[in-house]
Amino acid sequence: MAQGEIPPQGAHVSDRWAVWRAAISLTEYDARWERLASAGRATHGEADFIESLLPRSVLDAGCGMGRVSIELHRRGIDVMGIDLDDDLLEFARLRGPDLRWQHANLATVQLDRRFDLVAMPGNVMIFCRPEDRLAIVHTAAQHLHPGGKVVAGFSLESGPDSLTLAEYDALCDACELELVERWATWERAPFEGGDYAVSVHQRSDRFNVHDLLFEARGLVQRVTVHELAASLDSAAPPMLVDVRSAADRHREGKIAGSIHIARTELEWRLDPANGYRHPAAPGFDQPIVVACNDGYSSSLAAANLVRLGFLRVGDVIGGVRAWRAAGLPVEETDR
Repeated sequence: MAQGEIPPQGAHVSDRWAVWRAAISLTEYDARWERLASAGRATHGEADFIESLLPRSVLDAGCGMGRVSIELHRRGIDVMGIDLDDDLLEFARLRGPDLRWQHANLATVQLDRRFDLVAMPGNVMIFCRPEDRLAIVHTAAQHLHPGGKVVAGFSLESGPDSLTLAEYDALCDACELELVERWATWERAPFEGGDYAVSVHQRSDRFNVHDLLFEARGLVQRVTVHELAASLDSAAPPMLVDVRSAADRHREGKIAGSIHIARTELEWRLDPANGYRHPAAPGFDQPIVVACNDGYSSSLAAANLVRLGFLRVGDVIGGVRAWRAAGLPVEETDR
């Protein structure tokens, strides 16, 4: 793309999504479902299927215009919708003003709650960037209660970036999600090959790393990068502790004013019981914010500081990479 050229609509989602957006009128696409319903056609097969699994809460991941979310909400299910295309979310917000909608990337989003079921009914796994597929499945697993399910329906195609069921199952297996059902349609026609599949994978009840993370985040005050930027400009800024490796700091830069303490040393360098305490270590009642690359290890580290007695501890949602993605400034570090 030439410098200054406006990218096609949907290009931030994926190249394939941009092609779909170029070929469709969103207003016409939205009206299509109303026409089908007026003609007596069933339009809520996905919601019927999801409801039959008896979830109390659902994350509609890749919710688009919100058709499935709104129907699940009408049936009394606690539902939240997420999509990376804000144009589609505008339709969802208009149709379901009382629901919670979030503009976010499924590969990186970190929500403050978990769900009984994560639904991806709208070809999410083939419309996303191929390199994001594992991260999206990981995100789905991360936001499940123990025993929760991931439901995905997508077309089976042939092509350089197509996704086979074997490949999708391998992604799920890498996140400890086990296949429990597979159908050819949302109406549960038996799967015997074909060009579409609806798959249900389930996480175990085992206490795993996602539970550890969720437990840790319940102890700390998570902050967005913009909240952090505002607090750093305030009269009483927090101590910002960067627990990334020295190599990551050198490669990606640092946030001005941050103190570098490697993750493996954090507790030792801040607790006053240790003789190697960092000279800038704060008191127990002073604010501390921990930052890592993506906002995962920082949550675990911040929770440990709370357990040690520090009273005002937070971590950065999305980490330094979210800070950079938001266009906030970083500084180079010395080697």
